[in-house]
Amino acid sequence: MSKEKLKELYQQRNYDEQQIEQALRDIEKLEKYLQEINKDTVSAEVSDIKKYVKMLIEQGDNSIDNILAIARYFYLLKKNDIYIYFTTILGGVGVIENIKKRAIKVVGENTSEKIFGDLPDIPLGSPLSAYPEFTKDLMNRLTKVLPEDKYQKVLIGNNHNIPKEAFAKEHENYKKASDLDTFLKELHDRKVAELQYHCDNDIVWFEQRITQEVVDYVKADQEILSAVRDGNKLYVTKIPYDIENYLNARTPEERKYYACHCQFVRDSLLKGNNEVNENWCYCSAGFTKNAFDNMLGMDLEIKLLESPLKGDDRCRFELKLES
Repeated sequence: MSKEKLKELYQQRNYDEQQIEQALRDIEKLEKYLQEINKDTVSAEVSDIKKYVKMLIEQGDNSIDNILAIARYFYLLKKNDIYIYFTTILGGVGVIENIKKRAIKVVGENTSEKIFGDLPDIPLGSPLSAYPEFTKDLMNRLTKVLPEDKYQKVLIGNNHNIPKEAFAKEHENYKKASDLDTFLKELHDRKVAELQYHCDNDIVWFEQRITQEVVDYVKADQEILSAVRDGNKLYVTKIPYDIENYLNARTPEERKYYACHCQFVRDSLLKGNNEVNENWCYCSAGFTKNAFDNMLGMDLEIKLLESPLKGDDRCRFELKLES
């Protein structure tokens, strides 16, 4: 039944027959593997799927289409823990490629080649532990070759390729609002209502499980999923990546780890051995800037105020409004 639902999902998204058949073959291969370890897709645990993805990497079969098919299948099965695992390993797809492209625009192809020319790749599906050393190397290269203002500009981009159309509805809401403060308050109200719906219906919200405690936490702080204006500046606090565990963290390292969205550094935060330059978080700043640029129809300056890489237990930004 779930494979039939997967087929329907692919048809709805206008995949061709060849792509659909390949996705179904990918699931059949997964099922065969699980049978060999006396499991099935219902009884499988995250640890089983991690081993399977490791095998795919070793076999060179870790394509984005393969991994997405499996992730979507577990989403349809409502195996939320496994689906969230896939969102974790897929969260950085395309990020480095987009930073490279932006570097070429900002500093030119020759200078960009000095930074990225022999930078090793990380295989898709790799565990979080594989990323911090890579990110440390990249930031060392950026800081060696470029001044701070230039490498920050390189990092502050739409590195996750979020389309402008994703913010079109909120841009219309902004134009209809009586003023900016009203829009920001109403935006927050809409986001809280969205979280409440996911909580009430036990639906994963992006990569997060939403509880009533989570809804109440976000509801109490307008900076989360919206912003608060002070003069010509907006202040934004990013919702923690794993907010349920963030609220119940036992140590400062756990709290920083659960706050951080970035798969390129998260593992080092949990282990307390982070050596990545804190300016890496300007990549996250670019994500925030892109959202507000498109909602407000402006080109805003952004400044990193707090982040786990800086030793804080949250990500917070300042956006300067156009004068």
